[in-house]
Amino acid sequence: MGWQQFQQAADEALAQGQFADAERLYRSFLKECRKDETAYSAHAHAAKGLAEMLSKRSAFTEAETVLFETLNTLECASPRDNLAVSTILESIGSVYLLRKEFYRAAIFLSRAAVLRKATSEAKTASMANLIAKLARAEVMLDNLPEAEALMRRALKKKETIFGSEHPALAESLFDLGDLLREMNRYNDAEVLLLRALNLVGEPSIKNPLSISILEALAEAYAQMGQAAAATDLLNKAVSLYGQEKSNPPHALLRLKARIEQLSGSQSADKAKEKADDQLEVLMREFEYMEEFDTHNSLRFRELSQQIADLLEERSKYVDALRFRKQEMDLTERLFGVKHPESVRSLSSLVHNNLMIDDLKEAGAYLQEILDIQDYCFGITPEDRLNTYLLLAELARKSNDLSSAENWIFACVSLLEVSSEKAKHRLLKEIQALEKLLGEHGKSDCAQRLNDLKTSLLPHGTEYPEKKDNHVIDENMDKVMREHGIIP
Repeated sequence: MGWQQFQQAADEALAQGQFADAERLYRSFLKECRKDETAYSAHAHAAKGLAEMLSKRSAFTEAETVLFETLNTLECASPRDNLAVSTILESIGSVYLLRKEFYRAAIFLSRAAVLRKATSEAKTASMANLIAKLARAEVMLDNLPEAEALMRRALKKKETIFGSEHPALAESLFDLGDLLREMNRYNDAEVLLLRALNLVGEPSIKNPLSISILEALAEAYAQMGQAAAATDLLNKAVSLYGQEKSNPPHALLRLKARIEQLSGSQSADKAKEKADDQLEVLMREFEYMEEFDTHNSLRFRELSQQIADLLEERSKYVDALRFRKQEMDLTERLFGVKHPESVRSLSSLVHNNLMIDDLKEAGAYLQEILDIQDYCFGITPEDRLNTYLLLAELARKSNDLSSAENWIFACVSLLEVSSEKAKHRLLKEIQALEKLLGEHGKSDCAQRLNDLKTSLLPHGTEYPEKKDNHVIDENMDKVMREHGIIP
Protein backbone atom coordinates (compact mmCIF):
# COMPACT_ATOMS: atom_id res chain seq x y z
CA MET A 1 0.00 0.00 0.00
CA GLY A 2 1.74 3.20 -1.23
CA TRP A 3 1.41 6.67 0.18
CA GLN A 4 -1.32 7.45 -2.41
CA GLN A 5 -3.70 4.92 -0.81
CA PHE A 6 -2.92 6.19 2.69
CA GLN A 7 -3.60 9.77 1.54
CA GLN A 8 -7.01 8.87 0.14
CA ALA A 9 -7.99 6.84 3.22
CA ALA A 10 -6.81 9.57 5.63
CA ASP A 11 -8.64 12.33 3.77
CA GLU A 12 -11.84 10.26 3.68
CA ALA A 13 -11.65 9.53 7.43
CA LEU A 14 -11.16 13.25 8.11
CA ALA A 15 -14.12 14.19 5.90
CA GLN A 16 -16.32 11.73 7.83
CA GLY A 17 -15.24 13.12 11.20
CA GLN A 18 -13.41 9.93 12.22
CA PHE A 19 -10.53 11.78 13.81
CA ALA A 20 -8.84 8.88 15.61
CA ASP A 21 -8.75 6.84 12.38
CA ALA A 22 -7.61 9.92 10.43
CA GLU A 23 -4.71 10.50 12.82
CA ARG A 24 -3.58 6.87 12.52
CA LEU A 25 -3.81 7.00 8.72
CA TYR A 26 -1.97 10.33 8.46
CA ARG A 27 0.86 8.84 10.55
CA SER A 28 1.13 5.96 8.08
CA PHE A 29 0.82 8.39 5.15
CA LEU A 30 3.70 10.49 6.53
CA LYS A 31 5.84 7.41 7.18
CA GLU A 32 5.40 6.25 3.58
CA CYS A 33 6.12 9.73 2.19
CA ARG A 34 9.48 9.80 3.98
CA LYS A 35 10.51 6.80 1.88
CA ASP A 36 9.89 8.75 -1.35
CA GLU A 37 12.39 11.61 -1.42
CA THR A 38 10.68 13.29 -4.38
CA ALA A 39 7.11 13.36 -2.98
CA TYR A 40 7.45 16.89 -1.60
CA SER A 41 3.80 17.91 -1.96
CA ALA A 42 2.53 14.64 -0.49
CA HIS A 43 5.01 14.91 2.39
CA ALA A 44 3.73 18.41 3.21
CA HIS A 45 0.09 17.24 2.93
CA ALA A 46 0.72 14.33 5.29
CA ALA A 47 2.48 16.46 7.90
CA LYS A 48 -0.19 19.14 7.70
CA GLY A 49 -3.00 16.56 8.11
CA LEU A 50 -1.30 14.88 11.08
CA ALA A 51 -0.65 18.26 12.73
CA GLU A 52 -4.33 19.17 12.35
CA MET A 53 -5.37 15.89 13.99
CA LEU A 54 -2.91 16.39 16.85
CA SER A 55 -4.13 19.96 17.35
CA LYS A 56 -7.73 18.73 17.68
CA ARG A 57 -6.73 16.92 20.85
CA SER A 58 -4.41 19.75 21.97
CA ALA A 59 -1.20 17.78 21.34
CA PHE A 60 0.46 20.98 20.11
CA THR A 61 4.00 20.11 21.16
CA GLU A 62 3.95 16.91 19.09
CA ALA A 63 2.34 18.76 16.17
CA GLU A 64 5.09 21.38 16.35
CA THR A 65 7.79 18.66 16.33
CA VAL A 66 6.28 16.91 13.29
CA LEU A 67 6.01 20.16 11.36
CA PHE A 68 9.53 21.39 12.10
CA GLU A 69 11.03 18.02 11.15
CA THR A 70 9.14 18.19 7.86
CA LEU A 71 10.12 21.82 7.30
CA ASN A 72 13.80 20.94 7.75
CA THR A 73 13.50 18.09 5.23
CA LEU A 74 11.69 20.19 2.62
CA GLU A 75 13.96 23.23 2.95
CA CYS A 76 17.05 21.04 2.48
CA ALA A 77 15.60 19.23 -0.55
CA SER A 78 16.93 19.95 -4.03
CA PRO A 79 15.19 21.26 -5.98
CA ARG A 80 13.17 22.93 -3.25
CA ASP A 81 9.38 22.87 -3.62
CA ASN A 82 8.36 26.33 -2.36
CA LEU A 83 4.66 25.47 -2.36
CA ALA A 84 5.27 22.47 -0.09
CA VAL A 85 7.46 24.60 2.21
CA SER A 86 4.72 27.26 2.27
CA THR A 87 2.17 24.63 3.28
CA ILE A 88 4.26 23.62 6.31
CA LEU A 89 4.99 27.23 7.27
CA GLU A 90 1.24 27.91 7.22
CA SER A 91 0.60 24.82 9.37
CA ILE A 92 3.16 25.97 11.94
CA GLY A 93 1.53 29.41 11.98
CA SER A 94 -1.87 27.78 12.46
CA VAL A 95 -0.60 25.83 15.48
CA TYR A 96 0.73 29.05 17.02
CA LEU A 97 -2.59 30.76 16.32
CA LEU A 98 -4.39 28.03 18.25
CA ARG A 99 -1.88 28.28 21.09
CA LYS A 100 -2.41 32.07 21.09
CA GLU A 101 1.26 32.77 20.38
CA PHE A 102 0.29 35.46 17.92
CA TYR A 103 3.70 37.02 17.29
CA ARG A 104 5.15 33.65 16.27
CA ALA A 105 2.02 32.91 14.23
CA ALA A 106 2.42 36.16 12.29
CA ILE A 107 6.09 35.39 11.50
CA PHE A 108 5.41 31.95 10.01
CA LEU A 109 2.21 32.96 8.22
CA SER A 110 4.03 35.93 6.66
CA ARG A 111 6.82 33.66 5.43
CA ALA A 112 4.24 31.27 4.00
CA ALA A 113 2.46 34.12 2.18
CA VAL A 114 5.70 35.40 0.62
CA LEU A 115 6.57 31.96 -0.76
CA ARG A 116 3.06 31.24 -1.98
CA LYS A 117 2.82 34.57 -3.75
CA ALA A 118 5.58 33.42 -6.09
CA THR A 119 3.80 30.17 -6.99
CA SER A 120 0.82 29.21 -9.12
CA GLU A 121 -1.29 29.30 -5.92
CA ALA A 122 -1.14 33.09 -5.58
CA LYS A 123 -4.69 33.61 -6.87
CA THR A 124 -6.39 30.63 -5.22
CA ALA A 125 -8.72 30.21 -2.26
CA SER A 126 -5.85 28.68 -0.26
CA MET A 127 -3.96 31.98 -0.58
CA ALA A 128 -7.06 33.88 0.54
CA ASN A 129 -7.39 31.62 3.60
CA LEU A 130 -3.71 32.09 4.43
CA ILE A 131 -4.08 35.87 4.29
CA ALA A 132 -7.17 35.62 6.52
CA LYS A 133 -5.16 33.68 9.14
CA LEU A 134 -2.41 36.30 9.06
CA ALA A 135 -5.07 38.99 9.53
CA ARG A 136 -6.37 37.23 12.66
CA ALA A 137 -2.86 37.19 14.11
CA GLU A 138 -2.50 40.93 13.39
CA VAL A 139 -5.84 41.59 15.14
CA MET A 140 -4.62 39.85 18.27
CA LEU A 141 -1.36 41.83 18.10
CA ASP A 142 -3.54 44.98 17.97
CA ASN A 143 -2.29 45.92 14.49
CA LEU A 144 -5.81 46.75 13.36
CA PRO A 145 -5.14 48.83 10.19
CA GLU A 146 -2.81 46.09 8.88
CA ALA A 147 -5.41 43.46 9.75
CA GLU A 148 -8.13 45.38 7.91
CA ALA A 149 -6.00 45.65 4.76
CA LEU A 150 -5.27 41.91 4.85
CA MET A 151 -8.93 41.01 5.40
CA ARG A 152 -10.00 43.14 2.46
CA ARG A 153 -7.39 41.40 0.27
CA ALA A 154 -8.66 37.98 1.37
CA LEU A 155 -12.27 38.99 0.70
CA LYS A 156 -11.42 40.41 -2.73
CA LYS A 157 -9.62 37.19 -3.72
CA LYS A 158 -12.60 35.08 -2.67
CA GLU A 159 -15.02 37.33 -4.56
CA THR A 160 -12.86 36.95 -7.69
CA ILE A 161 -12.81 33.16 -7.32
CA PHE A 162 -16.37 32.41 -6.13
CA GLY A 163 -18.41 35.48 -7.07
CA SER A 164 -20.07 37.93 -4.69
CA GLU A 165 -22.96 35.69 -3.55
CA HIS A 166 -21.15 32.49 -2.60
CA PRO A 167 -21.44 31.14 1.00
CA ALA A 168 -17.63 30.76 1.09
CA LEU A 169 -17.46 34.55 1.53
CA ALA A 170 -19.43 34.53 4.80
CA GLU A 171 -16.47 33.92 7.12
CA SER A 172 -14.36 36.67 5.53
CA LEU A 173 -17.29 39.10 5.68
CA PHE A 174 -17.79 38.24 9.36
CA ASP A 175 -14.09 38.67 10.19
CA LEU A 176 -13.94 42.08 8.52
CA GLY A 177 -17.30 43.22 9.89
CA ASP A 178 -16.38 42.21 13.45
CA LEU A 179 -13.05 44.02 13.13
CA LEU A 180 -14.73 47.23 11.93
CA ARG A 181 -17.13 46.94 14.86
CA GLU A 182 -14.15 46.80 17.23
CA MET A 183 -12.79 49.88 15.47
CA ASN A 184 -16.10 51.70 16.18
CA ARG A 185 -17.06 51.86 12.49
CA TYR A 186 -20.53 50.52 13.15
CA ASN A 187 -22.27 51.48 9.91
CA ASP A 188 -19.62 49.76 7.78
CA ALA A 189 -19.70 46.76 10.13
CA GLU A 190 -23.50 46.51 9.84
CA VAL A 191 -23.36 46.31 6.03
CA LEU A 192 -20.77 43.51 6.06
CA LEU A 193 -22.41 41.52 8.86
CA LEU A 194 -25.85 41.69 7.22
CA ARG A 195 -24.31 40.48 3.99
CA ALA A 196 -22.60 37.61 5.86
CA LEU A 197 -25.87 36.69 7.58
CA ASN A 198 -27.63 36.58 4.22
CA LEU A 199 -24.98 34.24 2.79
CA VAL A 200 -25.06 31.71 5.67
CA GLY A 201 -28.83 31.37 5.31
CA GLU A 202 -31.14 30.66 8.23
CA PRO A 203 -29.10 30.77 11.48
CA SER A 204 -28.67 27.41 13.14
CA ILE A 205 -26.83 26.00 16.14
CA LYS A 206 -25.26 23.48 13.77
CA ASN A 207 -23.59 26.42 12.01
CA PRO A 208 -21.62 28.25 14.76
CA LEU A 209 -20.63 31.02 12.31
CA SER A 210 -24.29 32.06 11.96
CA ILE A 211 -24.59 32.49 15.76
CA SER A 212 -21.33 34.49 15.87
CA ILE A 213 -22.69 36.79 13.15
CA LEU A 214 -25.92 37.33 15.12
CA GLU A 215 -23.97 38.26 18.25
CA ALA A 216 -21.56 40.59 16.41
CA LEU A 217 -24.45 42.35 14.65
CA ALA A 218 -26.27 42.68 17.98
CA GLU A 219 -23.22 44.32 19.55
CA ALA A 220 -22.95 46.72 16.60
CA TYR A 221 -26.60 47.74 17.05
CA ALA A 222 -26.09 48.10 20.82
CA GLN A 223 -23.19 50.49 20.24
CA MET A 224 -25.28 52.42 17.71
CA GLY A 225 -27.94 52.96 20.39
CA GLN A 226 -30.39 50.50 18.85
CA ALA A 227 -30.91 48.37 21.96
CA ALA A 228 -34.23 46.93 20.74
CA ALA A 229 -32.70 45.61 17.50
CA ALA A 230 -29.75 44.18 19.45
CA THR A 231 -32.07 42.46 21.93
CA ASP A 232 -34.15 40.93 19.11
CA LEU A 233 -31.06 39.36 17.56
CA LEU A 234 -29.83 37.99 20.89
CA ASN A 235 -33.29 36.60 21.67
CA LYS A 236 -33.18 34.81 18.32
CA ALA A 237 -29.85 33.27 19.32
CA VAL A 238 -31.33 32.23 22.69
CA SER A 239 -34.29 30.55 20.97
CA LEU A 240 -31.87 28.63 18.72
CA TYR A 241 -29.99 27.37 21.77
CA GLY A 242 -33.28 26.38 23.34
CA GLN A 243 -34.10 24.09 20.41
CA GLU A 244 -31.05 21.93 21.12
CA LYS A 245 -31.12 20.51 24.67
CA SER A 246 -27.54 19.23 24.49
CA ASN A 247 -26.08 22.71 24.09
CA PRO A 248 -23.67 23.98 26.76
CA PRO A 249 -25.52 25.95 29.50
CA HIS A 250 -22.84 28.67 29.77
CA ALA A 251 -23.51 29.90 26.21
CA LEU A 252 -27.17 30.46 27.04
CA LEU A 253 -26.32 32.14 30.35
CA ARG A 254 -23.95 34.56 28.64
CA LEU A 255 -26.57 35.59 26.08
CA LYS A 256 -29.28 36.06 28.73
CA ALA A 257 -26.95 38.19 30.86
CA ARG A 258 -26.24 40.44 27.87
CA ILE A 259 -29.97 40.77 27.13
CA GLU A 260 -30.63 41.80 30.74
CA GLN A 261 -27.84 44.34 30.52
CA LEU A 262 -29.29 45.85 27.33
CA SER A 263 -32.79 45.98 28.79
CA GLY A 264 -31.50 47.77 31.90
CA SER A 265 -32.94 45.17 34.25
CA GLN A 266 -29.84 44.87 36.42
CA SER A 267 -29.99 45.76 40.11
CA ALA A 268 -28.50 48.88 41.64
CA ASP A 269 -25.31 47.07 42.59
CA LYS A 270 -24.41 46.61 38.92
CA ALA A 271 -20.68 46.05 39.28
CA LYS A 272 -21.02 43.29 41.86
CA GLU A 273 -23.88 41.63 39.99
CA LYS A 274 -21.92 41.72 36.76
CA ALA A 275 -18.93 40.09 38.48
CA ASP A 276 -21.17 37.42 40.02
CA ASP A 277 -22.74 36.71 36.62
CA GLN A 278 -19.33 36.51 34.99
CA LEU A 279 -18.05 34.05 37.59
CA GLU A 280 -21.17 31.91 37.27
CA VAL A 281 -20.88 31.75 33.47
CA LEU A 282 -17.19 30.82 33.68
CA MET A 283 -17.83 28.16 36.32
CA ARG A 284 -20.64 26.64 34.24
CA GLU A 285 -18.36 26.51 31.21
CA PHE A 286 -15.54 25.02 33.30
CA GLU A 287 -17.82 22.25 34.60
CA TYR A 288 -19.16 21.57 31.11
CA MET A 289 -15.69 21.28 29.59
CA GLU A 290 -14.45 19.15 32.49
CA GLU A 291 -17.16 16.61 31.66
CA PHE A 292 -17.88 16.90 27.93
CA ASP A 293 -15.05 18.70 26.12
CA THR A 294 -11.82 17.47 27.68
CA HIS A 295 -9.83 17.80 24.43
CA ASN A 296 -10.15 21.60 24.33
CA SER A 297 -7.22 22.10 26.69
CA LEU A 298 -6.45 25.66 25.54
CA ARG A 299 -9.88 26.97 26.46
CA PHE A 300 -9.80 24.91 29.66
CA ARG A 301 -6.52 26.61 30.62
CA GLU A 302 -7.92 30.04 29.78
CA LEU A 303 -10.97 29.37 31.93
CA SER A 304 -8.77 28.29 34.85
CA GLN A 305 -6.88 31.59 34.57
CA GLN A 306 -10.02 33.73 34.37
CA ILE A 307 -11.73 32.01 37.31
CA ALA A 308 -8.58 32.24 39.45
CA ASP A 309 -8.26 35.96 38.62
CA LEU A 310 -11.84 36.64 39.71
CA LEU A 311 -11.44 34.65 42.93
CA GLU A 312 -8.19 36.44 43.76
CA GLU A 313 -9.88 39.80 43.20
CA ARG A 314 -12.27 38.74 45.99
CA SER A 315 -9.33 37.59 48.17
CA LYS A 316 -10.45 33.95 47.92
CA TYR A 317 -6.90 32.72 47.49
CA VAL A 318 -7.46 29.19 48.78
CA ASP A 319 -10.28 28.65 46.28
CA ALA A 320 -8.19 30.22 43.52
CA LEU A 321 -5.30 27.84 44.22
CA ARG A 322 -7.17 24.88 42.75
CA PHE A 323 -7.59 26.70 39.45
CA ARG A 324 -3.99 27.96 39.43
CA LYS A 325 -2.73 24.38 39.78
CA GLN A 326 -5.06 23.31 36.97
CA GLU A 327 -3.67 26.14 34.84
CA MET A 328 -0.09 25.06 35.62
CA ASP A 329 -0.70 21.42 34.69
CA LEU A 330 -2.32 22.36 31.39
CA THR A 331 0.37 24.91 30.55
CA GLU A 332 3.18 22.39 30.99
CA ARG A 333 1.29 19.86 28.87
CA LEU A 334 0.45 22.33 26.11
CA PHE A 335 3.65 24.35 25.92
CA GLY A 336 6.31 22.26 27.67
CA VAL A 337 8.15 23.01 30.90
CA LYS A 338 10.76 25.33 29.38
CA HIS A 339 8.38 27.88 27.92
CA PRO A 340 7.58 31.49 28.93
CA GLU A 341 3.94 30.55 29.55
CA SER A 342 5.08 27.94 32.08
CA VAL A 343 7.12 30.61 33.87
CA ARG A 344 4.09 32.92 33.96
CA SER A 345 1.82 30.17 35.31
CA LEU A 346 4.40 29.33 37.98
CA SER A 347 4.56 33.04 38.88
CA SER A 348 0.79 33.06 39.42
CA LEU A 349 1.12 30.06 41.73
CA VAL A 350 3.90 31.80 43.68
CA HIS A 351 1.78 34.92 44.11
CA ASN A 352 -1.20 32.89 45.31
CA ASN A 353 0.88 30.98 47.85
CA LEU A 354 2.44 34.19 49.12
CA MET A 355 -1.03 35.62 49.70
CA ILE A 356 -1.93 32.66 51.93
CA ASP A 357 1.53 32.78 53.59
CA ASP A 358 2.55 29.34 52.38
CA LEU A 359 6.18 30.44 52.05
CA LYS A 360 7.61 26.93 51.65
CA GLU A 361 5.41 26.19 48.61
CA ALA A 362 6.05 29.65 47.15
CA GLY A 363 9.81 29.12 47.52
CA ALA A 364 9.64 25.75 45.77
CA TYR A 365 7.79 27.23 42.78
CA LEU A 366 10.21 30.16 42.63
CA GLN A 367 13.13 27.74 42.50
CA GLU A 368 11.46 26.05 39.51
CA ILE A 369 11.25 29.44 37.78
CA LEU A 370 14.93 30.19 38.44
CA ASP A 371 15.90 26.75 37.13
CA ILE A 372 14.11 27.13 33.77
CA GLN A 373 13.72 30.78 32.81
CA ASP A 374 17.25 31.16 31.39
CA TYR A 375 16.47 28.33 28.96
CA CYS A 376 13.12 29.76 27.80
CA PHE A 377 13.05 31.47 24.41
CA GLY A 378 10.77 34.50 24.67
CA ILE A 379 11.25 35.47 28.33
CA THR A 380 10.73 39.24 28.51
CA PRO A 381 12.43 41.73 30.84
CA GLU A 382 9.08 42.16 32.57
CA ASP A 383 8.97 38.39 33.22
CA ARG A 384 12.34 38.69 34.95
CA LEU A 385 11.26 41.76 36.89
CA ASN A 386 8.16 39.89 38.03
CA THR A 387 10.35 37.01 39.26
CA TYR A 388 12.62 39.41 41.17
CA LEU A 389 9.60 41.06 42.79
CA LEU A 390 8.27 37.67 43.91
CA LEU A 391 11.71 36.83 45.32
CA ALA A 392 11.74 40.17 47.17
CA GLU A 393 8.29 39.53 48.61
CA LEU A 394 9.24 36.00 49.70
CA ALA A 395 12.44 37.28 51.34
CA ARG A 396 10.51 40.07 53.11
CA LYS A 397 7.88 37.68 54.45
CA SER A 398 10.67 35.33 55.57
CA ASN A 399 12.35 38.27 57.38
CA ASP A 400 15.43 38.03 55.15
CA LEU A 401 15.44 41.80 54.75
CA SER A 402 18.91 42.08 53.19
CA SER A 403 17.96 39.70 50.34
CA ALA A 404 14.65 41.50 49.86
CA GLU A 405 16.50 44.81 49.41
CA ASN A 406 18.95 43.25 46.94
CA TRP A 407 16.13 41.85 44.80
CA ILE A 408 14.38 45.24 44.77
CA PHE A 409 17.51 46.97 43.46
CA ALA A 410 17.90 44.19 40.87
CA CYS A 411 14.49 45.25 39.48
CA VAL A 412 15.52 48.85 38.80
CA SER A 413 17.62 48.13 35.70
CA LEU A 414 14.64 46.38 34.10
CA LEU A 415 12.16 49.23 34.59
CA GLU A 416 13.06 51.06 31.36
CA VAL A 417 11.88 48.11 29.27
CA SER A 418 8.89 47.17 31.44
CA SER A 419 5.39 48.57 31.77
CA GLU A 420 4.23 51.28 34.17
CA LYS A 421 2.17 48.62 35.86
CA ALA A 422 5.42 46.85 36.80
CA LYS A 423 6.75 50.13 38.19
CA HIS A 424 3.62 50.47 40.30
CA ARG A 425 4.14 46.99 41.76
CA LEU A 426 7.79 47.75 42.52
CA LEU A 427 6.82 50.92 44.39
CA LYS A 428 4.31 48.95 46.45
CA GLU A 429 7.01 46.41 47.41
CA ILE A 430 9.47 49.21 48.26
CA GLN A 431 6.87 50.77 50.53
CA ALA A 432 6.21 47.48 52.35
CA LEU A 433 9.90 46.71 52.87
CA GLU A 434 10.74 50.28 53.93
CA LYS A 435 8.10 50.08 56.64
CA LEU A 436 9.46 46.73 57.89
CA LEU A 437 13.06 48.01 57.93
CA GLY A 438 11.96 50.99 59.98
CA GLU A 439 10.26 48.70 62.49
CA HIS A 440 13.51 46.70 62.81
CA GLY A 441 15.54 49.85 63.43
CA LYS A 442 17.49 49.64 60.17
CA SER A 443 17.24 53.33 59.37
CA ASP A 444 20.09 53.38 56.82
CA CYS A 445 18.47 50.66 54.71
CA ALA A 446 15.08 52.34 55.06
CA GLN A 447 16.57 55.64 53.87
CA ARG A 448 18.13 53.97 50.80
CA LEU A 449 14.73 52.60 49.86
CA ASN A 450 13.10 55.97 50.53
CA ASP A 451 15.58 57.63 48.15
CA LEU A 452 14.90 54.97 45.49
CA LYS A 453 11.16 55.39 45.90
CA THR A 454 11.41 59.18 45.55
CA SER A 455 13.43 58.82 42.34
CA LEU A 456 10.82 56.52 40.85
CA LEU A 457 7.80 58.68 41.62
CA PRO A 458 6.41 60.73 38.68
CA HIS A 459 7.83 64.20 37.95
CA GLY A 460 10.18 64.09 40.94
CA THR A 461 7.30 64.05 43.41
CA GLU A 462 8.72 64.17 46.91
CA TYR A 463 7.47 61.78 49.50
CA PRO A 464 6.51 63.63 52.73
CA GLU A 465 8.33 63.02 55.99
CA LYS A 466 5.15 61.68 57.57
CA LYS A 467 4.71 58.03 56.59
CA ASP A 468 1.21 58.38 55.18
CA ASN A 469 0.21 55.32 53.14
CA HIS A 470 -2.54 57.21 51.36
CA VAL A 471 -0.04 59.69 49.89
CA ILE A 472 2.22 57.02 48.40
CA ASP A 473 -0.79 55.12 47.05
CA GLU A 474 -2.10 58.29 45.40
CA ASN A 475 1.31 58.98 43.83
CA MET A 476 1.56 55.45 42.49
CA ASP A 477 -1.99 55.59 41.17
CA LYS A 478 -1.03 58.82 39.41
CA VAL A 479 1.63 56.87 37.49
CA MET A 480 -1.04 54.37 36.47
CA ARG A 481 -3.52 57.03 35.33
CA GLU A 482 -0.95 58.90 33.25
CA HIS A 483 -0.31 55.75 31.25
CA GLY A 484 -3.94 54.70 30.93
CA ILE A 485 -3.59 51.62 33.15
CA ILE A 486 -6.40 52.70 35.47
CA PRO A 487 -9.21 55.20 34.73
